[in-house]
Amino acid sequence: MITERENLTETVLEGKPSDRPWEGCINSVVYRVQRGVPVMLPRHVAEHIASTDAERKRAGEFARRLSACAAKL
Repeated sequence: MITERENLTETVLEGKPSDRPWEGCINSVVYRVQRGVPVMLPRHVAEHIASTDAERKRAGEFARRLSACAAKL
């Protein structure tokens, strides 16, 4: 059986503590995670944050490339 402690992982989100925290609602639980400091999170929350941050970066890169193409028109 997995204990609650084993389900936690230490994570440091990109940014400075003065930056806006990551906020999200997962399974009706609202999370507000400070950036730039080590925090203990449930593993599924840390994985969700990592996947959404990766998607945001891919979308930003795609938008940058699309804007560069549109500027050539």
